[in-house]
Amino acid sequence: MQILDFLIKLFQVPAIIIGLIALIGLVAQKKPLGDTVTGTIKTVLSILIIGGGITVLINALIPIQSMFATALPTDSITTFVTFDEAVVSAVQSENVARLGMLIGLTLLFGYMFHLFLARVTKQRYVYLTGHMIWVHAGGFAILFHSFGLGDVTTVAVASIVDGAYMTFMPALAQPYMRKITGGDDVAFAHGQTLLNVFAGFIGKYVGDPSTSTEDIKVPKQLNFFRDVAVSTTIVMMFVGYAAAIGAVIATDVAQVEQEITGGENWVIFTLLQVLGFTAGMLIMLYGVRMLIAEIVPAFEGIARRLIPSAKPALDVPVIFPFAPNALVIGLISGTIGQLVGMAVLASIGWPMPIPSMIVAFFACGAAAIFANATGGVRGAWIGSFLWGFIAWIAISYAYKFNVFGDLSALGASALGFTVPDLIIPAIIVDALRNLLGGWIAIGITVGFIVLLIGLNWQPRIPQLEAEKAADEAAPKA
Repeated sequence: MQILDFLIKLFQVPAIIIGLIALIGLVAQKKPLGDTVTGTIKTVLSILIIGGGITVLINALIPIQSMFATALPTDSITTFVTFDEAVVSAVQSENVARLGMLIGLTLLFGYMFHLFLARVTKQRYVYLTGHMIWVHAGGFAILFHSFGLGDVTTVAVASIVDGAYMTFMPALAQPYMRKITGGDDVAFAHGQTLLNVFAGFIGKYVGDPSTSTEDIKVPKQLNFFRDVAVSTTIVMMFVGYAAAIGAVIATDVAQVEQEITGGENWVIFTLLQVLGFTAGMLIMLYGVRMLIAEIVPAFEGIARRLIPSAKPALDVPVIFPFAPNALVIGLISGTIGQLVGMAVLASIGWPMPIPSMIVAFFACGAAAIFANATGGVRGAWIGSFLWGFIAWIAISYAYKFNVFGDLSALGASALGFTVPDLIIPAIIVDALRNLLGGWIAIGITVGFIVLLIGLNWQPRIPQLEAEKAADEAAPKA
């Protein structure tokens, strides 16, 4: 069990995992020792830099989010926090009915099954977003545990679904990734993929890709807006002070400064959070550029030797440098989408997820980038709005109808899942269970995955086989 515990903890450290993958790739290419050491260390450092930037960014967003929550009149409405990592962490820590152990085993066997599928199907993507690997293993284990299955069956079914998810979801996003990045070197790996792809799909019907957000013309006097650091800071000032003023109006200055700012003046505190947000974003973007520069060449070794033609599927910040203006649009429009979704939920009396600036930036911003690739400026506004709106309705539905079982009883009180790649399949499986029974729902789910694997089965790549045959047939010098 100590070895298993070690492996589970290792899988939860993205910097080490991706560093090891870079090392394997460089060794497989027989790179000189200096290049191998440099490439490995810089890959690990890039992940740590991205993580550091995200931490700075989130630390700046959390007080602004608290101000939003304070400003909202929620006395007669049930509210909860939507935070995937918090749900899995709480359930794993409580370990009710050994569920914590089942989550760990699902993570391990699910990832092994994913690597197997990446080797024998056409969808040769290797999912490398560490915290999402953990979140989805936890979510699927919790979902099938709620069916009342035995330990072995729970882990087996959850691992199959988890492995298939990590294999086929990057493939779904790849056509949009080619438009966004202008290449085919990296793939997308995050639990928000379904709604991002939906945003990209909608974008082509509502907009025009030739009107890209990155080509927005501004008067010469406002050229400073073209600097992503300046434009992000100005936009966040509007967002931050709207939340702060709302909180002050809803309560009073003394209460805001006592409960949120830690005694600091609320005006100065908000300004520092806004600047901290931009600083975190710049740190993160620097790390992303370093990661792409190191992991793509290193991954060639993996692609050649272990999983031919494989592409690394990376975390959401990998697309941010390609459309920073769309990212800011997504932050604004996604926040509006969440607020409209909350208004709808309040009108029908459903539980209301507290607005999340983290989701607005990382998910709605990414949706805007997807939609900008297909529908330009209009696509970015509409796509990210729909992400925020639809997600808030779906999150509330999953919470209200206990789609994942009684999360409060499992230790995750007033917490709900966020990512649509987990919630939407879970809603479908839960509906099948309610209509047809648990075992039929599982049978349909596994049958669908088997069909998907069958349609994509390709253990050998014809092009590579032809190249290999040509090399063998060529006259020796």
